[in-house]
Amino acid sequence: MNEQDIKLSYHEIIRACDHDADWLLRIIEADVIGISGAPEAATYSGYQLARIRRAHRISRDFEASAPATALILQLLDELENLRKGR
Repeated sequence: MNEQDIKLSYHEIIRACDHDADWLLRIIEADVIGISGAPEAATYSGYQLARIRRAHRISRDFEASAPATALILQLLDELENLRKGR
């Protein structure tokens, strides 16, 4: 995390997830984002916020479980990397 990146608390991230703490914990357990320490004590970056919001849309739109959401994000990341490699 660079110094110019935003820093959010656990409660701020929860608000960004429609106040669904259980969903956020499942997403963290599925390794959609990496954190250090306990989720409640972690500081979240702007990148993590964007990733959480993307995961939230995928989860909502496709009614995907946390592991399925993590897999979809992984495949989308791979696709983006392949496109950049051209």
